[in-house]
Amino acid sequence: MLVFQILKKEPNYQIVFWSSVLNGIGGRFAQVGSFALLYLLTESGIALGILMALLVLPTILFAPISGYLADRFHQAKLLFWTDLLRAPFALLPILGAMTEQLWLLYLSTFIIASGQAVYRPVRFSLIPDIVEKKNLVSVNGLEQNVVGITLVFGSLLGGVIAFLADMKILFFLHAVFLISAAILISRLTRSNITKHSKKEAKEASWRENGFLIVKVALLRVFLMIMLLMPLANGVDNVIFNLIALEVFDKGELGVGFIYASLGIGFVLSSTMAKWIRGKYIAIGVFMILLEGVGHLLLSQSFFFAQALALAICITFVGGISDICFDTVLMKILPASKRGFLFGTLSMFQNSSMGIAMIGAGFLTEWLPPLQSSLLVGITYVFFAFFFMLAFKSIHFRASIQKLKRLNSR
Repeated sequence: MLVFQILKKEPNYQIVFWSSVLNGIGGRFAQVGSFALLYLLTESGIALGILMALLVLPTILFAPISGYLADRFHQAKLLFWTDLLRAPFALLPILGAMTEQLWLLYLSTFIIASGQAVYRPVRFSLIPDIVEKKNLVSVNGLEQNVVGITLVFGSLLGGVIAFLADMKILFFLHAVFLISAAILISRLTRSNITKHSKKEAKEASWRENGFLIVKVALLRVFLMIMLLMPLANGVDNVIFNLIALEVFDKGELGVGFIYASLGIGFVLSSTMAKWIRGKYIAIGVFMILLEGVGHLLLSQSFFFAQALALAICITFVGGISDICFDTVLMKILPASKRGFLFGTLSMFQNSSMGIAMIGAGFLTEWLPPLQSSLLVGITYVFFAFFFMLAFKSIHFRASIQKLKRLNSR
């Protein structure tokens, strides 16, 4: 299989890959348990929106800082400590479930998400440093496999465990998986795997690095994508949960099936990486358009199986879009500033998503989930045409040259 061929060629990435799988599956266990526990205690769409917002709020606070650290310190060590230090806090929801204290669940969610806010930019910065450039598209395809595997095994198995046993087991397993991921990534902490100079990264100030995004037209368009796309993504994250819980009344097992279907879509999207040869931006924008069409069809679902099939289709095209855009960013962002710039973009992305998730809680109190999906679909279609016009208005090669000039100062 292509997956194992790439992992064999990239032994350092193989460690990062499996560590991320463990990290992600544990996180999905906790997410299924959290959603089920929250719905059991409150049955409130607003409470669910707040929980979802807490998953992304730390990125607003910590992503630029984590990116700054990624450009200056050993990335593998940062990944190791973010996993290890989160493990005790993963157990807090067990106490929350026993005492029916909702704030313990919220606190755990915030701390775990804070670690993830550090983890993601550091990991993004590390990948181009440990893989061959010719394998970058294929590796980004495998990144969708990470998302897909964690959704399929984490969410589906988590839903089954919660249904057959006790949701508190999911939080215990999350802590175990975090420790296991830290042990695995520790194999890279003793190696010198960074290709760019840390001294070079220290010379630029936060302000100078931040202005790179404003000064380069191509990065400004990606900034718009990071700001606008989460407005729709944040709403559909809440919608998928409510489709299982409210529309089809499938409980925590239904939530598991929904997220497993989303994961299958991401896994399938990774198989398309070998067919993508250039035209990354055009393909990425077209996939956003198809994502919108998928949501329009989802809004007309009559059966749960139909909703599951459409969930697969939506993340299939969404995953291809992610592969394309991530590949472009990994290729164009300067190595010495990659962590900070991606962290800053992630901050804007998750700021928008946090706002959208809170708004989605109120939206679903006013509109049924399927009608909300119709609104999301229309929004995706509009964004696709807007991004197409935005990319057409810039000169790609000139933007790359300007980025190189500004980085060399």
